[in-house]
Amino acid sequence: MSSEGSPTSKFHKGAEEAVHMAWNGNYDGAELILNAKKEVNPRWALEFALVHTVKGFLKQSNEQRESLLDLFKHADGLATAAKYGQPLISDSSDDEDVAIAESAEQDVADDLSEKDRKKIAKIKAEAAKKQREKDKKDFKKSLKEGNDNRDISWKLECDIVYADALLARSVIQLMMNSYLRGGINLRTTWGCYHALMQEVEKDTNGIIPREVVNNIKFGCGTFYTYLALVPAGLMKLLNAIGFISDKELGEQYLTEVFQSNTIRSPLAALVLCTYYLFLPTGLGNVHETLAKAKVVLEAMNARYPDNTHFHGYTNFFHRKRGETKEALEAIEHATANAEKGGLIPLLLQYLHADTLFMDLQFAKAKEKYELVLSTLEKTKETFAYTGQVVLSLAACYMMLGDEAQANAHLKKVGTMYNPKSKNDANSPKYAARVLKHQHLLPMIGVYILYINRDLAHMSKETSNRLLGELERMTAGRDLSAPEASCMYNLFKGVIQKCLGNKDAAVAEWEKVLALEKKLPTDSMVLPYVYYEMGELEYRRGNLQKSKEHFEKGQALKGDGHETLANRYSIAMKQLRRAIADGK
Repeated sequence: MSSEGSPTSKFHKGAEEAVHMAWNGNYDGAELILNAKKEVNPRWALEFALVHTVKGFLKQSNEQRESLLDLFKHADGLATAAKYGQPLISDSSDDEDVAIAESAEQDVADDLSEKDRKKIAKIKAEAAKKQREKDKKDFKKSLKEGNDNRDISWKLECDIVYADALLARSVIQLMMNSYLRGGINLRTTWGCYHALMQEVEKDTNGIIPREVVNNIKFGCGTFYTYLALVPAGLMKLLNAIGFISDKELGEQYLTEVFQSNTIRSPLAALVLCTYYLFLPTGLGNVHETLAKAKVVLEAMNARYPDNTHFHGYTNFFHRKRGETKEALEAIEHATANAEKGGLIPLLLQYLHADTLFMDLQFAKAKEKYELVLSTLEKTKETFAYTGQVVLSLAACYMMLGDEAQANAHLKKVGTMYNPKSKNDANSPKYAARVLKHQHLLPMIGVYILYINRDLAHMSKETSNRLLGELERMTAGRDLSAPEASCMYNLFKGVIQKCLGNKDAAVAEWEKVLALEKKLPTDSMVLPYVYYEMGELEYRRGNLQKSKEHFEKGQALKGDGHETLANRYSIAMKQLRRAIADGK
């Protein structure tokens, strides 16, 4: 798959071919290549771990995440051990010689006792340690004399492997709610990337191989871009301990790497799409970010026609445009490719169900959610979104008129959700709230669409249908409790906004504000209403009024508010900039 790319480097030869194979769905072929050297070559070990990450992305299980931590730890350990030694560069004849030597060594080992094998292994380990110490001493001497540029490039290659592996470990730890460990590792990772970029900037003669530079730009670009989303107050603290944010430069670096078709090209494309499709745009123009995402998705789907991930991301692209027909086609394409690659696409099954739910096909969505749970029952794995699946299934039953089954599934959420997954944190809290306050039950279907952000992107045709569903589900129901009536007004207002009826939307939300003092302090309704009103006033050009709404909403700590907190932070950052610019 690298036929359209640049020349493969001496460091990445073979590994890059495996990477392109994996992203195009040939996981077995990729593993076969990387397996040959993953125990000795840090680059091979890293890409082997990343191939498993690409595969495991579709499972999102605790068990898979734990195994990935081990694989990445092995890679960063090899990088640390190898960086002061001779570069691990090989061609096909070298590989054949190594294979023959290893085969001969294995024949001898088979004739030895277990005690002798352990003794030889210990001697080898001690010799390797002494050699590493000697290599480090020799390296520093040659570096001081400035006469060994080849080894400097190899050290940078090992350092970037270490940084990439540590970045992966950090992200996995954060996803598993290990915030302290993940945060410490993330800080160390940034220090590595920043130091490496300084080496690149000093390299005025172009000695560092292009693909190593691209790998460094990938790491720095990821940090620069995502740190730009951090609230201004926190960013000042992060600046003080060495972090730097620069969204434009980060996006530029990632785009360069994506376009290069080198070893980090697919991952840079995935990071860009994640940034464009999933991170809050706040008060920004969602159509601009979607246009950027389209360029990347079309390029990657053409480059890797049998891929799963970019077709899966295409599903989100169409959902954010309200195009449910195209979104369903994309997720079906992604699922077919995953199954062709020998995978059980658990995450895609879940996304397929969510897309059907967005299209208000509740019976078909119910079948897909049930498929996810039956798959988990067979595999005995722990899915990152199990609680959300059960909650969504309860919503399907409610929308289909089976209130008893809806409540039965709500009762299961507390025991079935994944406590190690930050993605599943709010599911048991909301399920418990609905069970306690049954007047909220009729609106659970709209709640799922709202929290998934599908409601915000619905087409007018689907929004009209949903308005009818909301009226159908609440007809004859007791909505006299303040939280019930206000949740109804929140959702009806958002639907009216989707239909272009802004005044009608504001009228619904003002009904909520009129009952503000009667609402429970832990209700989700007020923080969301204030956000919706703040955003609408911003679009109307009423910046001071927008600021008032945002400040009130941001100060509230209602149930589920943590899912909204990042949107508030980004919106306030953008609003302050707009006010300062006099817009």
